[in-house]
Amino acid sequence: MKLIEWASRPQVHIVGLFLSLIALIAVVAFAIGTLEYTKTRGKLMLTAFLVGGYFLTMLAATRIPSAGPRVGVRLAAQSLATAALFLLLLGLWGTPDSDGYWKATAVVTLLGIGTVFSGMVMRIGLAGNAERSLVGLLTVSSVVLTAMAAVAIVCEIKVALYWWTFGLLAVAWLAAAMALAASRFWRGRTVRG
Repeated sequence: MKLIEWASRPQVHIVGLFLSLIALIAVVAFAIGTLEYTKTRGKLMLTAFLVGGYFLTMLAATRIPSAGPRVGVRLAAQSLATAALFLLLLGLWGTPDSDGYWKATAVVTLLGIGTVFSGMVMRIGLAGNAERSLVGLLTVSSVVLTAMAAVAIVCEIKVALYWWTFGLLAVAWLAAAMALAASRFWRGRTVRG
């Protein structure tokens, strides 16, 4: 239980992110200093990069409320992010030669990122009906986009109509995110006077 409490502190993930970036810089500096790039150094660089991405994702997951109805979203986000890191590192260093393995890894990674984003959007404090609508659109579209991408990866969908639908939904998601950011910025400006 102490491990879960420890892992839910944002400071742990900030330190982990900085340490992984320092490790990445050290490997790059060593490769430049020796003027030799090897496969192992490339794997070390990619490992440091993946671990940094993991800590950044977990940092975002710690911002999801840990009490109330969203506690399941937080646990799912942290679990999926950890599983994605494990699968990516296993694939990097174990080099499985399986298309199914990489598809599963991609799906778990997408689910982790989608869950973290959905949890972060649900955390936003809302001022009016317009912002509630935008947050609802962002949450639903991020879940649908994640599911569509996962299905497309698993089933290898190449139908143009599917990808047009995906693209239009992604544009709607981006427009809702920008509108929400503009609304919150404008509200902050008008309150300050």
